[in-house]
Amino acid sequence: MDSKHAGRKRTGLVAALTLCCILAVGGVFAWFSAQDSKTNTFVQGNGVTEPEKKPDPDNPEQGGGENNGDLDKWLIETNWKDNSSITADSIVPKNPNVGIGKDSKDAYVFLEVENNLGDGAYFVLGDNWAPVTGKATKFESATFPEGKTDRCYTGGLFVYTGEGGTSEANMKMLAHGVSNDAYTGEAFSKIYTTKDYKFAERSATIEVKAYLAAASAEGEDMNSQTVKDEIVAKAKSWADSNADMK
Repeated sequence: MDSKHAGRKRTGLVAALTLCCILAVGGVFAWFSAQDSKTNTFVQGNGVTEPEKKPDPDNPEQGGGENNGDLDKWLIETNWKDNSSITADSIVPKNPNVGIGKDSKDAYVFLEVENNLGDGAYFVLGDNWAPVTGKATKFESATFPEGKTDRCYTGGLFVYTGEGGTSEANMKMLAHGVSNDAYTGEAFSKIYTTKDYKFAERSATIEVKAYLAAASAEGEDMNSQTVKDEIVAKAKSWADSNADMK
């Protein structure tokens, strides 16, 4: 090959290499991509249905024969009489009971009691309930003939445990029967006053409020300690917010 032709070939090779470099620098790169989205539609409701019947007078943990009225929902008092009289050394019927309907989801139940009757008014907590740690006020000086002075309270936050529970560690879900409403049983049945009780003229009230927590989805583990702790914390926050609204 003569030098003239060889020079042409080398020139062509350099030109080809130069073109390849230009393509590598200025070319369009390709890549893979993927996208996804999901929209969830919600409906109103919490799955905790109201009981259809009021508590059975002989078995306050079950529904009886009397229909649950329009003014009563989950929290029912069958013995309360509006404007009941109260004075020193007296006993007044008052029996808050929380229920769920036969088609309801099982639920944890809390009850807040705000006692504005003044010093010397208290109640005896029912056997199916326990005080929430740090959120209930005991009535230390009570002398009760049935020997339950350790369960005397003036107010606070309480949780359903079933019989024998002593704290929120024993909290239990209220579960309805196959075809019946279910109730927690009375949180207490009467208001007691001491001999030196003085009527609170300005705000002679006791206010009770119920808080229920049920699973938001089928298969959710409501018995795990993490879930229980979250529910107790939420109930405490709820009680605190009630106080802040006063």
